[in-house]
Formats: sequence, structure tokens, C-alpha cells
Amino acid sequence: MLLTSLERIRMLSDEFTSIADERLTMYIEDASLEVSSLNVPELYQERLTRYLAAHLAILSITKGQTVIREKVDVIERQYSDPSKNIGLLASKYGQEYQRILEELEEQIKPKKSINLVVL
Repeated sequence: MLLTSLERIRMLSDEFTSIADERLTMYIEDASLEVSSLNVPELYQERLTRYLAAHLAILSITKGQTVIREKVDVIERQYSDPSKNIGLLASKYGQEYQRILEELEEQIKPKKSINLVVL
């Protein structure tokens, strides 16, 4: 079962228009499988799937290289070393996926409290 759609991913950015439907569908399938295996509320599943699929798709376009520095005057662009595995940090979509997961973990964690008994 796909948890998001081609249209929703393409609405994130024009970067995704150059990716064939079949390839983008494969990323959605992979992301859907990953997210469905997580213990997260259904309310967040589409959003997590969308950002994870977008992350996977962007990695296929950029070949794993991330812009780590840009200079405007006398245009310059510096890329990360693709041999260094930076995982979800390699794209803004992966970073958003990770941020949502961390936010959900914070909500699920039991709140620490102090129980005092005064005698």
C-alpha cells in the first residue's frame, strides 16, 4: 500500500519533474514499506513517507553529493564528498523526515515526574 502519491512529492519542488513516474513510484514503495514498519501514528505516515521518498529521489539526482557551500559573487559551489555516508542529512527532505521522527519520539517518551509524599 502506497502511503503518498506522485503528485504530493512533485508538489514539494520542481526538482522532481525530471524523475520518471516509474522511478518515483519505486521510491514511494520503498518509503511506504519503511514507514509502515515504524510505530508511528497514522496521522504522520503520509508525511513521513513523502519526505523519505523525496530524500531517496533527490539522492538519485545528485548522486549522493550535497551542496555544502555556495558563493554568489563569482559563482562557486562546493559539494560534500559522496564517499562519506551522511545518511538522512544528505538532503533537506531527509532532514525533515528525521526531524519529524525525533519530534514523535519526544511526544511518546514518558514524562518524568516526581512523586512526593509528605508525612
